Amino acid sequence: MSVNKPFVKKYENKVIAIIGVIAITFGAPFIFQEYSCVFSRQTIFGILGSLSTTLIMWFGVKSIVIFLWRKFPWETNPVKHLILEVLSILFYTALVGSIFFIVNEIYPIESFEEDMRLSIFFTLMITFFITSIYEGYFFFMNWKESRILSEKLAKENIQSQYETLKSQINPHFLFNNLNTLSALIEENPKLAVDYVQKTADYYRSILNLKDKEVITLGEELDLINTFFNLQHNRYGDNLKMIVDIDSTFYSTYVAPLSLQMLLENAIKHNIISKDKPLTVKVSVSDGCIIVTNNLQRRDMEQLSNGFGLKNITDRYSYLSSRKVEISENDSYFTVSIPILTM
Repeated sequence: MSVNKPFVKKYENKVIAIIGVIAITFGAPFIFQEYSCVFSRQTIFGILGSLSTTLIMWFGVKSIVIFLWRKFPWETNPVKHLILEVLSILFYTALVGSIFFIVNEIYPIESFEEDMRLSIFFTLMITFFITSIYEGYFFFMNWKESRILSEKLAKENIQSQYETLKSQINPHFLFNNLNTLSALIEENPKLAVDYVQKTADYYRSILNLKDKEVITLGEELDLINTFFNLQHNRYGDNLKMIVDIDSTFYSTYVAPLSLQMLLENAIKHNIISKDKPLTVKVSVSDGCIIVTNNLQRRDMEQLSNGFGLKNITDRYSYLSSRKVEISENDSYFTVSIPILTM
């Protein structure tokens, strides 16, 4: 990611510059032992000289670092960035050092001549200290910016996938209702009319859920009771549902229509008759909602396409760290979905 103008402007941190300039300005004379017990004209010149050197070095090096971050960012040109930075800073340090040495020869500001090697060494240390501050600061802020962007993109991707999954629910539910209605029209036209009216009422109630990621368990239980009543019009006492959940759990959360889809799947894929009644039980155990039905599969052509269970599993992968568990034996089919808390 290249460093554009807003990026550069954002990280021109005045606090860092002020603290750094003050620390180096008063630290340099101390290292060169230019302070004395008597406050003199030489002391003032030493501090002013140190301030001038520090300001020129600080903002010059800062400009070089910013320029290189803009033109040759680390993530795209690391080798070129490093080589150019070292050469540019060495050249700039040598240039500034030469200018100050010449000025010092004409009018001594700092005692460079007393220890030229120490002066050059200390100037280089200041330069690379400033470089390290800004490089470290840019690295950290660039990493933070990249992490925020990555998390934002991941969240948007998850949200997009989740919305796609939710949008699949209504067509799937409508398709199954139309199949049920088609069968009722042939068997009992009067009951079919009543079924259409109740279905319309049911759809009206779930319209309030279309934009929600989660709803309370109490709301979901109301929905499955309504859905069960719709199905009970067709199957009568051959279809039974037992809800064994304490009311203290009603304020917890589930994915919308998850229990309804499990009840719907049980009805769709199992034989329901007087000789083979279907019983669906909904209960709570170990922080999960357990939906169990006696297993009596329909013929092969009625086998599931797997949409309902896959939809529930995928949605819960975004909503909980716990997985949806599916199990069956010769007698029962069971799905366990985690209870969500906010």
